[in-house]
Amino acid sequence: MSFLLVALVLTGTLVITIPTFKRVKIVRNDMSCLSIIIPARNEERNLTFLLQSLQLRNADFEVIVVDDNSTDNTERVAKAFGVKVVHPGALPAGWLGKSWACWNGAREAKGSVLLFLDADITVEKDGIEKVFFYYQQQGGVLSVHPYHLVKRPYEMFSALFHYVTFASIGAFHPFKNWKSPSVGFGQCLLCSAASYFQSGGHEGIKKEVVENMALVEKMNNQGEFITCMSGQGALSMRMYPNGMKSLIRGWSKSFASGAGKTEAIYLLLVSLWLTSMINYVLFLPTLWNQHAGLAISSYVCYVSLLFNSLRKIGSFTFFSLCLFPIHMLFFLGLFVWSFIQTAVRKQVKWKERSISIEEEKKKKVIK
Repeated sequence: MSFLLVALVLTGTLVITIPTFKRVKIVRNDMSCLSIIIPARNEERNLTFLLQSLQLRNADFEVIVVDDNSTDNTERVAKAFGVKVVHPGALPAGWLGKSWACWNGAREAKGSVLLFLDADITVEKDGIEKVFFYYQQQGGVLSVHPYHLVKRPYEMFSALFHYVTFASIGAFHPFKNWKSPSVGFGQCLLCSAASYFQSGGHEGIKKEVVENMALVEKMNNQGEFITCMSGQGALSMRMYPNGMKSLIRGWSKSFASGAGKTEAIYLLLVSLWLTSMINYVLFLPTLWNQHAGLAISSYVCYVSLLFNSLRKIGSFTFFSLCLFPIHMLFFLGLFVWSFIQTAVRKQVKWKERSISIEEEKKKKVIK
């Protein structure tokens, strides 16, 4: 039963020290050097909530909405709030949509500090002030994963995907200070304009499906220190609120591809964790028959450790995590589907666009 011990140890160490903004002090500094860039494709509903939450009436920072060929009222919503709207034009060959939008937004930005913000984020009271102040103290690159507000039962199935994502980044274990993470989150990214353009920005990673990992990796390679955090206390989001189908498509788009960007040591540890957890779930009926007390105590330990980490990532309930064997089966099924999409079919679909993985890989080889 060595897998039981391995699973417990890894569950208790891979994602255990997650910094949040809950205790970050509010310091109202001059933020005129800040440019917020929001890539948006058919985001009229989400954009309304985001721009309202930014409290633009008294803002001294620049806000740019990059309307990525939307077919809804994205542009109208942005203009109603008085922010700058950029039209990047048709998507050129060799580019993926979000990278194209972010690159054009960055080129139009006037600030010396760039904050890339997804349109489905909501900024909590004083959230931008907290994020900006923390960045000023840390420097380098600040990568923030918004706190996931779970409102419908099916959204609970994102729990293990979040856990594996945080574990794969390698920024939340007890030995994190030994080495800066080389990848980060994509929903919120804060860096200096100088560092961004020096790294080549989104133009340098225009073919990458998981653009956030690729961009942070490039900036890390040029010597920038990477800080990763949970957005709890500053930034929140609803993730895939349009039903189970949107959740499946969303995680399928990047999960198997993201594994290829993960450092070998963390990929190994996460794989070991998944293997040991699967073995535990399969062995649980036998363990119950032979050692009921051990089965109960180990199960409670797993749920408690998962909940201790995931409560800082999203509003996942203790009860939902009691069903983690079901979460595990869903995770494995979707990971296999993501692998089929990216490695076998060589194509994923997102935001009404089909992304050909094979075509982009061929272009890389030719180049």
